[in-house]
Amino acid sequence: MVDRNSSLYKTFHNKKGIFFDMDGVLYDSMGYHAEAWSGAFSHFGIDFPQEMVYHNEGRTAASTINLVFQENENRNATELEIDRIYSKKTEIIADYPDALPFKSAKLLMENLKLQGFAIWVVTGSSQDKFLDALLLDFEGLITRDRIVSGRDVTHGKPHPEPYLTALEKSGLKADEVVVIENAPLGIQSAKAAGIYTVAVNTGILDDCVLWDSGADIVIDDLKELEIL
Repeated sequence: MVDRNSSLYKTFHNKKGIFFDMDGVLYDSMGYHAEAWSGAFSHFGIDFPQEMVYHNEGRTAASTINLVFQENENRNATELEIDRIYSKKTEIIADYPDALPFKSAKLLMENLKLQGFAIWVVTGSSQDKFLDALLLDFEGLITRDRIVSGRDVTHGKPHPEPYLTALEKSGLKADEVVVIENAPLGIQSAKAAGIYTVAVNTGILDDCVLWDSGADIVIDDLKELEIL
């Protein structure tokens, strides 16, 4: 529980909007994505360890694939290679059970809505399956017009465009918003957009990686943000 006299409590109560990342913040899904990305590259004879998926979470699919090709083959992937690898990743993850929302995420979001915060989701995902599930699992809390997905940007995280886009669409200023992220690149994206950023470490990376990415605070569970 955040103490009402703490600087974090006061920070939230001077804000108007909360921008949530999706995977690893709202959903316990990053393990699936790590296995699927690693497996998709392995299918084509390319090594991409699961830990590196966590380090690069938040990139668009094309950016992720190009990064791996640059590191392994000193070139960008072709459009055909991007399509094949991403299709394989999609095929692999489709066989997994549906990822479940973190209970603490929904409770926090309900509390924030009661307090009048504008709630947005800023995600690198662009697949209808996940975006549709988001609207169903968080019905009444999230609407499609308050989602910035990979489809809405040219440059994914760590570029500030995703969060700058959310600021523009919401009509909010950077100092009126808190971002909740779990990934290094997402933190960098939010901080580059000038937004106070809370990192929740739900993955396999050390806290120091999130601190070094620029997080204003690092927590282990969204329960720590029960601010009512």
